[in-house]
Amino acid sequence: MYKLVILAVMTFNLGYDLVMRVLAVRQKKLPLPDNVRDIYDEKEYTRWREYSAEKSRAGLVSTLADFVLGLILFGTNVLSAVYHVLPGGDYLKSILLMLVYAAFLTLWSIPYEYYVTMKIEGKYGFNKTSGKTFVTDTVSNFVINFIVNAALMCFAMFMFERMGAAFFAVLYAVIALFMLAVNMLSMTFMRIFNKFTPLPDGSLRDTLVAMFREAGDELSDIRVMDASRRTTKVNAFCTGLGKFKKIALYDNLVENYTDEEIAAVFAHELAHFKHRDTAKMTAYNMLTMAVLTAMIAAFALIPQISFDYGFTDVNFAFAIAALTGVLLSPVMTVLQIPSAFFGRRYEYRADRMAAELGYGEAMVTVLKKLARDNFSDLNPHPVIVALEHNHPTVSARIEAIRKVEIKHDF
Repeated sequence: MYKLVILAVMTFNLGYDLVMRVLAVRQKKLPLPDNVRDIYDEKEYTRWREYSAEKSRAGLVSTLADFVLGLILFGTNVLSAVYHVLPGGDYLKSILLMLVYAAFLTLWSIPYEYYVTMKIEGKYGFNKTSGKTFVTDTVSNFVINFIVNAALMCFAMFMFERMGAAFFAVLYAVIALFMLAVNMLSMTFMRIFNKFTPLPDGSLRDTLVAMFREAGDELSDIRVMDASRRTTKVNAFCTGLGKFKKIALYDNLVENYTDEEIAAVFAHELAHFKHRDTAKMTAYNMLTMAVLTAMIAAFALIPQISFDYGFTDVNFAFAIAALTGVLLSPVMTVLQIPSAFFGRRYEYRADRMAAELGYGEAMVTVLKKLARDNFSDLNPHPVIVALEHNHPTVSARIEAIRKVEIKHDF
């Protein structure tokens, strides 16, 4: 019974993905909104269509291949067959099963990741990742994810043995504390993959610091991230909570944008700090973690799920594999709808603050340059935006900024 449920969820995931792809393809046939038509000229827009089509085809092949792999992994008892031939007791066998599963999935995904990063992104001039960096990033991601998941699994096993169903509350508390630590120290964790240097002293730094102080807020630091090692695309982000608040600017942004444009981006990020948007999204993420923990508890409290796959007892390694590989996707699809809705509202509000501080025109210029530099989709399907995008479209953001400017002119 439960095997059929998991296979049904897999089929739903595939259907949802295919529907989104069909909507995206149909939308690309429509003309661009008037206020963003100057971002790409005809030649560049044709190039964007080709880039988008290549990524879409690669994504479709990967999705179908993953579905076939899922049928093998979760339509048969192959995972329990591997588990039963592994050495050691329950803990060691579970860790080894997770290691085999994670290693296999990593190897499975490498051709797709390599093709998209090194071939497609490289072909269109966005990728700056060397082969060495690609391998280093892949290995580092694998090691970190495995350690985190293995630790979570062993802790869940340990607490379930001693507390039964009550382990849910303790497990959630540990996950929540870990999430808070990651949010407060996210830049520290990001240093594993990136180098951050202080924004040099000068007129730009003075302007940004003054802007932050005038808003009555405190900023721990302004850092520049060496994103150009991997990509030509541009971004900036705020991170941290409380006294750990930081703003990071891609070095591509600092080197290729004017001081006024960077100040506009900074004003936008300042609004996120001022309205505690990061804290609000962290709180919402805590809710998603509660759902994840409840799903892990469900595997523990319904041993028949593990039995259906050939295990003789509740198996937490299989539970995490089934959750991350199949079951979590539709749950996150639903949970991301309100998250995306509020994310878009926060972006509108941040743009409005930049406009109110006198950077409206600069912000419009930035949005257009960012869209051009990042090769953004200027006209995504409204359904996809509503379900998945935590940023409004460039056209919608420009329209909202213009309304603020008109209001201030009066």
